[in-house]
Amino acid sequence: MTTDRERLAVLLGGDDLAWLRARVRQRAELGAAVAGTVRLTDPSPTQRAAADRLMGRRPSTGAQVSVSLDVVERMLRDARICDGLATAVAALDGPIQDRRARHLAQEAAWAQVFADATAGADTPDARGERDTADPHAGGEAPWAHDWLDELAATGLLRRLAAGPADGATLLAQARAVLAALPAEGATTAGLAARLLGDSHALDDGQPVATLVLKGVLHRDGRGGHDSGLPTGERRRALWASVGVAGDELSSTVLALGLHSGPGAAEGAATLTDVTLRAHALAAEPVRLTLSQLTRHPAGFAGLAGTTVFVCENPAIVAAAARRLGTSCAPLVCVEGQPSAAAQRLLRQLVDAGARLLYHGDFDWPGLRIAQFVIDRFGAVPWRLTTADYRAAPAGPPLRGRPATTPWDSVLRTAMADRGVAVHEEQVVDDLLADLARAAVGS
Repeated sequence: MTTDRERLAVLLGGDDLAWLRARVRQRAELGAAVAGTVRLTDPSPTQRAAADRLMGRRPSTGAQVSVSLDVVERMLRDARICDGLATAVAALDGPIQDRRARHLAQEAAWAQVFADATAGADTPDARGERDTADPHAGGEAPWAHDWLDELAATGLLRRLAAGPADGATLLAQARAVLAALPAEGATTAGLAARLLGDSHALDDGQPVATLVLKGVLHRDGRGGHDSGLPTGERRRALWASVGVAGDELSSTVLALGLHSGPGAAEGAATLTDVTLRAHALAAEPVRLTLSQLTRHPAGFAGLAGTTVFVCENPAIVAAAARRLGTSCAPLVCVEGQPSAAAQRLLRQLVDAGARLLYHGDFDWPGLRIAQFVIDRFGAVPWRLTTADYRAAPAGPPLRGRPATTPWDSVLRTAMADRGVAVHEEQVVDDLLADLARAAVGS
């Protein structure tokens, strides 16, 4: 049937019946039947008059005005104005969109995004077959499946993306960054510029940064225990756990008695060599920035075969400087989760052939840090056995999720049974005795 636009405009056009046309459009776009009765609450006098005139009835009263869509539909067809209300609304106000079909297409596109990503996680490269020596390097599966499942289940990727195509791009960018981690000594800006072509793409709050940090949590086995979005200090700690700093100056590491070792070429000494030697001679702790370690790396070749002690808390460094002075073996302090600067320094020492001994707090976070340093840098546990724990005085109650202790399978059980933490400050005398003996023997 040909639409008679002039008669249609007279019958259903105008602002006073715009509400009726909007109701029809809503139903048609959702694929619902354009039938039944629709009502308008608190109509204006002109809206009421237009509805009553359309329905051919006496002026109505009350809080609502109603219109029978079935009656109007028949009216349009019987008068041969058009073939129905949906056609009428399209002619008066523009095409009707099939929102249901569009929604189904959108859902199918999102499902394909995650299907493609899941298939990619099962490729040989994604499974980490390139480098099985480092469980954190390159590969994704099986943690990638949990990561993708969370992104799909929580709708996080959909909230961050403008649509499925943008979501696929963000996911690909996040996976490119995750594949490059750990990146010891990198900054978020440098990593983003190199991998994504935008130095701000990994800034706090950026979509790719959020996806990457979610991936880091899952890769480290913490995805199911940390479902919120990391912010502030938590974000910085997560970046630090994969060797990345926000900038080269705010990331630092603390050391005492550390220097380039005997035989370092005087003429080839770098700024860091000079800084370390001056502080070691003065028995003064020194704080090095990531920038200094990157731009002026020390020549640690003279420390090949030398033991460098690593602790968790700066109180140990302060006590060693005060009580041992120059009679202290080389000591590095990671100050909790190792910063990018700390990781850069430890990597330089290991690459030079130094042997690392690590001690930290006997609490669940401390054990996770210990395992990180042991796994990442091949450090040897230092007074971190079950016997050491049981011999130490009791500290505060243990809190949080238990950690694993692969270097001593009994330690986790012993700590859970005793139920107390032991912090480094409680065993400082034993630690300083070891540092003094090692200094005498070197």
